[in-house]
Amino acid sequence: MNRTKILLFLTTVLLLLGLAACELPAPGSQQPSATNTPVPPLLGVPTQAIILPSPTPLPVAPVASPTPTTDPALLVASATPPPAPEATAVPAPDTSSPTGETIHTVAAGENLFRIGLRYGFTVQELATYNGIANPNVLSVGQQIRIPAR
Repeated sequence: MNRTKILLFLTTVLLLLGLAACELPAPGSQQPSATNTPVPPLLGVPTQAIILPSPTPLPVAPVASPTPTTDPALLVASATPPPAPEATAVPAPDTSSPTGETIHTVAAGENLFRIGLRYGFTVQELATYNGIANPNVLSVGQQIRIPAR
């Protein structure tokens, strides 16, 4: 309640100060006219800093074309880089062991799901057979044993 009274008081004071700052012309004084009378420059603003538009366009000198360079320190990267060659994962050749199981070497981009699709096994079957605790983590070059069918 006390806070509301203080806010109301401050708002009223600020409103009154704002109204007092608005100055009404004295009776009988001249009103400013809408004629083209010169306005004195503001203090502290140099008149050279104000650039007025010209009624006629000024000629623009042509810009010299840049000279091509082969200096690597001055070369700028292109806006569109050249296309990168597509990387294709080439799985390593599979080898068969005397027990009938196949050894698959993991290539880049492969996971147990893809390997399982290739050989007809589920992720869980391959993870259990190979003793893999986290089937989401494989290393490139890791050898996965595929059971015989």
